[in-house]
Amino acid sequence: MSADAISPTDAPLRPDAPLRPDAPGADDCAPSDIALKSFFLGPQAENAEWLRQIINQVFESYVRWRREVYPDDGRAISQNDRQSSEFQGRRRHFERELLDLLARFESEVPKYSPRYIGHMFSETSMPAMIGHVLTLLHNPNNISGESSRVGVKLEAEAIEALATMLGFFNQGDQTRQNSQGKASPRGHFTSGGTIANFEAMTRARSRMLRFIARGAQARERGTLPALSLVEAAHLGWARYDALRPDAPSDSPDAENDPLSGDLQAMNPFALAELLGQHFAQPYRGPVLLVGEHKHYSWVKGVELLGLGKEALWPVRLSAEGTLCIEHLEQRLNEAAAAGRPVLMVVSVAGTTELGAFDPIDAVQDLLDRRAAALGHHIWHHVDAAYGGFFAASVDSNEAGSALSEPVCHALKAIGRVNSVTLDPHKLGYVPYASGAFIARQAREYLAHRIDAPYLVFDEEARDPGPQTLEGSRSAAGAVATWLTARTIGLNNQGYGRILRRTLQARQRLEAALGELAHPVRMLPASSNLLGFCVGAPGESLSTINARSEALYTRFGPQGAGDFFVSKTSLGLEAYGALLHPLLTDWGVARDDADTTHLTVLRLSVMNPFIDAREMKLDLSRAFAQALSEALDALAKEGMFKGA
Repeated sequence: MSADAISPTDAPLRPDAPLRPDAPGADDCAPSDIALKSFFLGPQAENAEWLRQIINQVFESYVRWRREVYPDDGRAISQNDRQSSEFQGRRRHFERELLDLLARFESEVPKYSPRYIGHMFSETSMPAMIGHVLTLLHNPNNISGESSRVGVKLEAEAIEALATMLGFFNQGDQTRQNSQGKASPRGHFTSGGTIANFEAMTRARSRMLRFIARGAQARERGTLPALSLVEAAHLGWARYDALRPDAPSDSPDAENDPLSGDLQAMNPFALAELLGQHFAQPYRGPVLLVGEHKHYSWVKGVELLGLGKEALWPVRLSAEGTLCIEHLEQRLNEAAAAGRPVLMVVSVAGTTELGAFDPIDAVQDLLDRRAAALGHHIWHHVDAAYGGFFAASVDSNEAGSALSEPVCHALKAIGRVNSVTLDPHKLGYVPYASGAFIARQAREYLAHRIDAPYLVFDEEARDPGPQTLEGSRSAAGAVATWLTARTIGLNNQGYGRILRRTLQARQRLEAALGELAHPVRMLPASSNLLGFCVGAPGESLSTINARSEALYTRFGPQGAGDFFVSKTSLGLEAYGALLHPLLTDWGVARDDADTTHLTVLRLSVMNPFIDAREMKLDLSRAFAQALSEALDALAKEGMFKGA
């Protein structure tokens, strides 16, 4: 079937489906938007023929490469082998199993469709798919330059492209680093945001222990006899360099000094005893400050690092559902008073629940003030697994399509922080699994003193090698991101334009839901995530939550509906500053004291074609209509008549 035959205009529509008032045509779409359509297969596989040609080109190139590298070695699989009964039998068996596998995957959730507005994934771009497939064919292992001559170099280039998007390089900086290489960002790709967050924790701990060791040495030598443990943990690189030990690192004295070794490799009980002796106070480990909207990976992380859940100090949320600066400062003071170093402060760019952005600029301003006033240099990590790619659009001046001013300020401040987590497999439209960790300074990235006798590391390729928590790592995510950066572009006219379209689509969807006769209650939205519930004045919170659960049953991945949504729960304790005024405004009856959360349906409006004017169906209005019909059906069944 030709690409022209696979057209959305051929799809059957319900008689009462919401149609667009204007007839679609090529002239409706701006040239810059048409260009973006070349990056995706399309909801009805409109670019199928082109993608097929590209895949064939990739495969033919790969086959030619295999045949031309050592052509005189001879062929291990002969024509007679391929025609033998044993060979043909295995081939038929393989093909039968493949057909069964293809059939099974046809029941998978259609995440490519604009009708999928559930979790944080969507369509994948064609450059990302091709980069992923090409890398799978070559199967590089990015643990070292020996096993991945090309992959590790492409990974470094992809990290540089992401770091540039995030503002880690000053505009016009062509050197990318100073003479010592300390200012150059470094990073690598991971299997996802969880591992990237773990990577940040290990590096923050490594820096903290290096600072503590240098401070303990200065205290022992009498250079800074009154230096406290907290002050030492937050020395900063300038004081760290200035307090260089008198004895060279290869002297006998240094060899016998445990403070000259790798403190993070020590037995934790011995480490606590050692530091307690040097600073004349108990060492109970550091704390990590993160908002109440934290991702679950941070709970896992403090356990894996042996810090214990007690080390995770929550910071209250503001009335906007983001990190409260006043409470963060209070927490920093509490940690200092308790003699507990702060391992890191975590800000979030694109929360899992609502896609909200913490005031990263205000957090960094606070940390900068404390560094200037107290000499406390505290690691600031931004968990931008979801929202980091919005940095490509912060300079947009297009009316009605830009992010809000506070979100733009937050995104622009990322270039000032110590490290960042990104997930290209979310708003980067890259196949799973692809996460990334980036540190602003190379010296903060290089955290581990680990070597293996069978690995030779290629410094020219800037191979992370033993610096990664994961050992063997596929180059697929890095290459997929590299190719999207080179083709789509991590800038205003590339990813910025795509993501601005998703913001516009979320606004249209929000407007369509607001026009329904049912009392749809929408939470504040600052990105392309939209959370809502349905509740009439006077209804209890438990009734509203039960309605959300019933709607999720219809629109969830196991439901029979034509749209797919996700759900989440917002705890009243964590989100109280945001929710209590909303619940009061909605007229919710608070007679169910045992209900401790609000269940909302969450829409991830990520698909670049959800508002395509060339499609017959108006998907925003179609979803609103489907929701209205579902609510009517629930009322007819005797459930929730009030709404």
